[in-house]
Amino acid sequence: MRNFYGLVAFVAIGVAACSDGTGPSAAPQFSRQITFPDLQTKLQGLPANGAARAEIELPPTGFVAREVNVEDHEEVDDHESVRGEITALTVSGDNGTLTLAPGFQVTFTATSMFETGDDMSLTFQEFVARVQAALGQTPAVDLGVRAERAAMDPLALGPADALPASKLELKPDVDHPKLKINVTQANLVTAGDGDCTLAKLGVAPDGCIKVLGVTVGIANETELKAMNPGVVKAEFEGLVDCAKAIDAASFFLKSGAQIMVDEHTQIEGEHDEEHLSLADVKTACAATPAPDIDAEGEGVLVSASGESPVIRATEVKFEREEDEEIEAEFTGMIDAIGTDNITVSGRVVMVDANTEFEREGSGESDITFADLHTGDTVEVKAIVDASGKLLAREIKVRS
Repeated sequence: MRNFYGLVAFVAIGVAACSDGTGPSAAPQFSRQITFPDLQTKLQGLPANGAARAEIELPPTGFVAREVNVEDHEEVDDHESVRGEITALTVSGDNGTLTLAPGFQVTFTATSMFETGDDMSLTFQEFVARVQAALGQTPAVDLGVRAERAAMDPLALGPADALPASKLELKPDVDHPKLKINVTQANLVTAGDGDCTLAKLGVAPDGCIKVLGVTVGIANETELKAMNPGVVKAEFEGLVDCAKAIDAASFFLKSGAQIMVDEHTQIEGEHDEEHLSLADVKTACAATPAPDIDAEGEGVLVSASGESPVIRATEVKFEREEDEEIEAEFTGMIDAIGTDNITVSGRVVMVDANTEFEREGSGESDITFADLHTGDTVEVKAIVDASGKLLAREIKVRS
């Protein structure tokens, strides 16, 4: 299961500086708006061997950043990461390269760590097989990944360098690209140069940052921010501790961290059905057995004097932990029928006791595996199992 992430603390100011002077009842603000010239000045002012940490979010499609947040320099030694949807994979021996939308490059080797979204370890070959199985479907199955670089040598990658991943975690629910990466003035691109153009980005950029081989535009719609001095930012992710009190003011993670919430906390799920609200979490935790609920967010460090930190959250997202499956749907003609599988338009599809069979028509009727025939046109709903094989969940014979 996921563990509590290390706090992003700025040792130069001490943990007592945990607000921006607006008082305990005001919304904590750890960032301030800046302009692209401000960003240029900040990066150009770095020492020769220095770097700044940038957190970059893009929309699901396109090259213009939705948000760029430049953190303080104390974060540059933390792991770098990129997450996004896998669009391509190349493998040569014990080395591989992933392309993540909209073009970020990630390399890995047999010595990298590989995991599924539910923290199951994979071998190099199993990871490659899962990605190839997802990309091999028509259309390709959406499959996301979070790649992490642990060794900060060099401290900052070059603009065209790929991220050498020490760890790769498959994440089927990735909906937009996000990076946490070290940058220097070498990553800056002036508007009008290279791909930092209206023709490439679709909007007139103020300037760009090139990372992992992709030129990311900064334009009017980009929220460009820098860390406020005197504020200790914290990021957290872990399982909610259902054995401890949950109320409108706080909840606990199993790591021991206490997360405080108030009227200023943005909770995803308050107004949609995709995520849980805090009230939903409290209700779910009352069940026996209590489910695993993941909490992820960020906020301001209130206290780190004890063994477990206290964080005042600015935003938090709750999700119920479930077994994650790679799903595939397609239609084709049955080429062959085996004892426990069928071949549909060249794809071998396994069946088991949980596979449902239907025949389309007036008043759709249930059928059995024995009712399938070579030449039938079928709609298949399947999952990609751990070995990369297609396992049918539903097969419908079209009339």
